[in-house]
Amino acid sequence: MFTVQKTTKQTGCCSEQAKGKASCHLCGHLAKGVLKKTVEHMLTDQAKLRLSCLEGFYYCETPGCEVVYFRDVEILTQKELEVTVGLKEGAVPTTICYCFDWTKEKIQAELDERGKTIALEDIKAKMKDPGCSCEILNPSGGCCLGDVGKVIKELKG
Repeated sequence: MFTVQKTTKQTGCCSEQAKGKASCHLCGHLAKGVLKKTVEHMLTDQAKLRLSCLEGFYYCETPGCEVVYFRDVEILTQKELEVTVGLKEGAVPTTICYCFDWTKEKIQAELDERGKTIALEDIKAKMKDPGCSCEILNPSGGCCLGDVGKVIKELKG
C-alpha cells in the first residue's frame, strides 16, 4: 500500500524531491525522498530512458527489500542501478561510504587486525578536505556517518 505522509510539489510532469515519507511498495517500511540528482547519478542509461522524469522518488533502505527507489506505481531495483547498494542484503562489496570507499569488509579487516577502526575519523577528516559528494554518490542521497557508526557497532558487538 502506497501511503504518502506529506505531499510533493508539482512541477511540470513530475514532482520535485519527494517530501516526508512514504511506505515502500514491497516491504511497507517508511522511506525518505531523494533528490533528482541522486537518482540521475545512480540509474543506468536504459532505466533513465524508460522514465518520464527522475523526480519524486523515495529510497527504501530496508536490507531485505529488493526495491531501491519508488514513486507512484514505479519501482527501481538494483538491476537498474550503476552502483551496488551496500546496505541491501547480498551486496558485495558492502559499501557504506561511497565518497571515500569504506566498506563493511574494510572496517572488519581493521577491527580484526588492530582491534579498532579509523573509518569515522577518516571520513570526517576527508569531509573537510577534499569534501564529500553524498547527494550524488550515496544511493540514499544522504550522509553515511550514521550508517558507518551502526556498522562499526554491529561488527564490534
